Amino acid sequence: MKKLCVIAAAAVIGMFSLYAGGKDVSYKAGTYRESAKGNNGDVTLDVTFSKNAIKSIKVVSHKETPGLSDPAFAKIPDAIVKKQTLAVDAVSGATNTSRAILEAVEKAVKAAGGDAAALKNKRVAKKTEVKELSTDVVVAGAGASGTAAALAAVQNGAKVILLEKAAGVSGAGTMAGVMFADHSDLQKAAKKEVDSKWLYDQYIRDSSYYANARLVRTIIRESSDTVNWLVKNGMNLMLLDAGYGAQYNHVGMPATAHGYVDGGAKAIGDLHKKIKDLGGSVYYETPAKELLFDASHRVAGIKAVQSDGTTLNIRAKKVILATGGYGGNEEMMKARFGAKAGTGLVKTATGDGLVMAWSAGAAELGADVAQWFGMKYDGANTKKMPKGTGELTELVRNPLLFVDKTGKRFGDEAEAYESAALGTMMYNLPDAEMAIILDQGVIDNVAKNGLAKVFVDRWGTMYGKGMVYSENGHKRDIDKMTEQLRAPKDYSAAMAQAVAAGIAVKADSIESLAKALGMENLVAEVSAYNALCASGSDTQFFKDTKFLYPVKQGPYYAVLTRLRCLGTLGGVAVDERMQAVDADQKPIANLYVVGADAGGVYGNNYVMFEGGTLGFAYTSGKIAGR
Repeated sequence: MKKLCVIAAAAVIGMFSLYAGGKDVSYKAGTYRESAKGNNGDVTLDVTFSKNAIKSIKVVSHKETPGLSDPAFAKIPDAIVKKQTLAVDAVSGATNTSRAILEAVEKAVKAAGGDAAALKNKRVAKKTEVKELSTDVVVAGAGASGTAAALAAVQNGAKVILLEKAAGVSGAGTMAGVMFADHSDLQKAAKKEVDSKWLYDQYIRDSSYYANARLVRTIIRESSDTVNWLVKNGMNLMLLDAGYGAQYNHVGMPATAHGYVDGGAKAIGDLHKKIKDLGGSVYYETPAKELLFDASHRVAGIKAVQSDGTTLNIRAKKVILATGGYGGNEEMMKARFGAKAGTGLVKTATGDGLVMAWSAGAAELGADVAQWFGMKYDGANTKKMPKGTGELTELVRNPLLFVDKTGKRFGDEAEAYESAALGTMMYNLPDAEMAIILDQGVIDNVAKNGLAKVFVDRWGTMYGKGMVYSENGHKRDIDKMTEQLRAPKDYSAAMAQAVAAGIAVKADSIESLAKALGMENLVAEVSAYNALCASGSDTQFFKDTKFLYPVKQGPYYAVLTRLRCLGTLGGVAVDERMQAVDADQKPIANLYVVGADAGGVYGNNYVMFEGGTLGFAYTSGKIAGR
């Protein structure tokens, strides 16, 4: 649990605070402790009332991701106290945390005898002011690519304005763990330099030869300079061996991964400070709305709107779009990929940059590329699991028996160790749903021998090297993770919790399991799979024989999973200078597009080596800004 100080102290409250929606306000004075569900668990607050006002809000505990949730904890309580209203907008990039805070305060208002409905209806008018600003470079989107663009531009002498829709540091770059390079100083020191041709082949072949080869070659050529530049600017990175994460299939590949030691939120936040120290301006809660054009319809700036309603007309010599694709736009995702695709992890990535670039005549490229990446569980059901789904995933994200919603096996389950491959396979299933079938025998085996012995010793080749990195706000110590994986562990409680939550189904026979799931093919499929296990050879999908685990000791379980999407990976055609181009490959004057807004690096999925997307984000931003 994170302990925070009081983040919304008593405000000077005028007579307007005595009324909400035209009604007198009164409370039972005192402090009330209430909780509500956030992203990762309960958010608990102490809300203090006088007889006629909310005086302060203190965050007692929470499990939200550090860095990403901080703006919500800073802004929402402060706005409630200052404005004496519950009609406060959620903080972009921390929507679930914002809702949890508002819900907990609403509970406290009711407990104190207040009129929560009136407070929810009390709106504070927004400003209608319009400000005119001018700069050399304006960057829309302050994630990894936009931040790199702004830093490179300001370090090269430009006057820079960096805009961010969220209330603080946000974007996929805060959730990712590593970026690639081929000959960085860290790789040279470890004598683990990577063959540039190997990287080039990965990009080109994984794209099925759809990738823009000139762009790919430029990104690889610049990758090491990018890592060295970020380190020089204070970013704490560690070189990790391939297979550092859940992707055991990568063990033995070249060491491309340069991991955040302190996490992406801190790394990008520190770069924002450096940009401001060098004279640049960073505007949070200020989404770019549309491009500005001059009399000749050349790109000439950006129109943005601040959270208080103020419109900024920012005239600029150059515009860089880095808004993160459209993974957070449910309508666009559904139109491109169908309802089964869901949405990406970054809810503020709603396609703003793509729409703006297309309005300037930029060609569309890569808008049909999504980053499918492994599996997830039903979100509503995960909230019913008090201890979370981590232990469940430890057990089932291994090459067990995978079937589609009809009960049919659909491929080599060893792709559990290659997230992009598993995600792509799942996308092509009916409703992009998969069930993982296992029996009590597997659970008993792991309880006796440990996951590493039953499945794979994921980090055995890295053990003892002191590798520690941060991903999605969580510190990962590879030595400790190895020891935990090797230790015998009984996952019975985790399975029981998953069944109770509706994430898993349990039955005493395969026939009963099939009936409970409505899987007409499951009984025959399990019988056929068990025959393969008995023969010692998977002649169906050629899974490694060491992963042939029979399903014949009851009780039996089916763990229900869905497709996981990280976001989208393109949309606007660019050249190797990251300048937007039209359908004839002619540059769009003054317009540059980077990161997940830029198309041409991928075919129809993510690359299969480590750090490709984050490396592209930082390097493409650096190139454009420079």
